[in-house]
Amino acid sequence: MCNLSKGVEEKGIEKGRQEGIIAMVSALKDLQIADSIILNKIQEKFHLAEETAKMYL
Repeated sequence: MCNLSKGVEEKGIEKGRQEGIIAMVSALKDLQIADSIILNKIQEKFHLAEETAKMYL
């Protein structure tokens, strides 16, 4: 049972992280920030590779 609850917890954390990234991108786009800057910020704040970060643009 412990492994099951750990898996559920990790899925929840990842979902929250993804929602946070999406919200951040949306807010920066509303402020008319350039995609290149948004991409750099995503990579910096969430420690993502460039290809992974591009998926959120």
